[in-house]
Amino acid sequence: MLSPHEIAALQLLGDAQEIDDLEPEQLDRLLVHKLFTMEHGHATGNAYPRLTSQGHSMLAAMRRIR
Repeated sequence: MLSPHEIAALQLLGDAQEIDDLEPEQLDRLLVHKLFTMEHGHATGNAYPRLTSQGHSMLAAMRRIR
């Protein structure tokens, strides 16, 4: 089960894909649950977050509940 902070982190990743303001512990838990992965950009070589199908499904389920 995800904590409220982890759910908020997942929502931030889904909306803006920004990880600068997120705590590493929250990201670690999301990675453990395979809700996102870190992809490497071809042009810059920098890593950026990408939601997995499980992450998209979780966000969709949360949107339906609201």
